[in-house]
Amino acid sequence: MERKETRPSYIYMVIASVSMALLGFKLLEYLMLAGGTITPNFLLIFASFFILVHYIYHLEQKAGVSNKVILIQSLLLALSIFFLMHIFTNY
Repeated sequence: MERKETRPSYIYMVIASVSMALLGFKLLEYLMLAGGTITPNFLLIFASFFILVHYIYHLEQKAGVSNKVILIQSLLLALSIFFLMHIFTNY
């Protein structure tokens, strides 16, 4: 009997991380063009992005990714979004 390999595919994790970061950057750009955090769309966009990120991390946990890797990935995503918010709001 052949044994199936249950290791997570790190290529898909990288693709998901990059796509979440790009989506976050475009959402920030949209918010800057649409009027910032004053618009009612801000809450909907923020909640949708939060739910998407949480769901992807949940899927990664089910795939067997360690919590340490997920924590590092989420910290990098949060830091990059805060860095870009700082750049967009100061210039």
